[in-house]
Amino acid sequence: MTTLPDAPTEHSGCSELLTAPIFVSGLRKSGTSMTRLLFDGHPETFTYPTNEFHFFRYTDQKPLTSNRKPQSGSMQDRIEAICSDKWFQSTTPRGMELALDSDAFKIQIRKKLDQGLIQGDKDLFESIVASVVESTSYYQGQPLNEMRIVVKGVHQAEFLPELLAWFPDLKFIYVLRNPYGQLNSAINNMRYTKQDTDEKSRIARDHRNLGKKHDYPFLGQRLLEMRNSYYFMRKWSSLYPDNFMTVVYDRLLADPESEMRTMADWLGIEYHPCLLEVTENHGTPMKRQGWSISGSHEAGKLSTEPLTAWQTQMAPGVMKLVAMHFRDILEEYDFEISNPKISKWRRFDRSEKLQTWAANRFLFTNAARRMLT
Repeated sequence: MTTLPDAPTEHSGCSELLTAPIFVSGLRKSGTSMTRLLFDGHPETFTYPTNEFHFFRYTDQKPLTSNRKPQSGSMQDRIEAICSDKWFQSTTPRGMELALDSDAFKIQIRKKLDQGLIQGDKDLFESIVASVVESTSYYQGQPLNEMRIVVKGVHQAEFLPELLAWFPDLKFIYVLRNPYGQLNSAINNMRYTKQDTDEKSRIARDHRNLGKKHDYPFLGQRLLEMRNSYYFMRKWSSLYPDNFMTVVYDRLLADPESEMRTMADWLGIEYHPCLLEVTENHGTPMKRQGWSISGSHEAGKLSTEPLTAWQTQMAPGVMKLVAMHFRDILEEYDFEISNPKISKWRRFDRSEKLQTWAANRFLFTNAARRMLT
């Protein structure tokens, strides 16, 4: 693994617009969407309306495990790229209506640029958040610095030092899911056809009825993302305990009240029963049911189904990979270790093609182990 520079120990700058913003992050398919929506109805918070806020893709900083090229060009060019991005539209690519008025957002963000309010990345971050909030149907006009804004973006833990420099009072929640469940859900997400929400909710209950779209994938990139993400989780937990908190998704589902009380106390907000409800648009019961193929959360209530779905869905050989590469995480967080006695040469799935099979078998080697540690 590439050696990374230590995070700075001092911060400069102070946000005048956002007060102690709350960031929710973690690996894809680790429960970040659910965690974000638990704060949706709380009277002290305002949950950013779109599911993801991938801010750093609009900067010149390249994520560690992404092939995306850094954003270049003038601030005007960056603003126009943002205005055309799918995350700032009123309707998702799958036709789901959002509370965001995309036309109003474009007017607001361009107005801020014309007024000279956007000079750098911090200004851009605050201007995007302000423009989105001001263009949201349930926004009541309260000053942003009197609310706790909740934003979610996966794979953003590596940028904590930058965020701390802008918002020294921020709170960063890292959602950690059992590595077996996380990788299983990520594999399902890569393999199966995107369904409309009602159909996806139905098939979530029967893994055999999933509509296949892709052959079994190479898992090396997913394992690398997991290792890098865990690296930052441990590092920031040690360096910034007042700003960075690891929330175990599995414990949250198993005992939500206890976990949410702990989280609320750490965030400095009052515990409220709404923290146990999965809602959207500031308290509206969820119309969507289930974010991952491994399980669903119906009628705004948390389900424990995602805790065990991997046990019947994951190939035994993949379980061996998880036990091999992430035993340290499994032991540190008391996850049960499953390491089936099965040949590593057996295909993970009938759709695993020969080239992919060979690449995935490399992941069992000591060379791969060294690359991922």
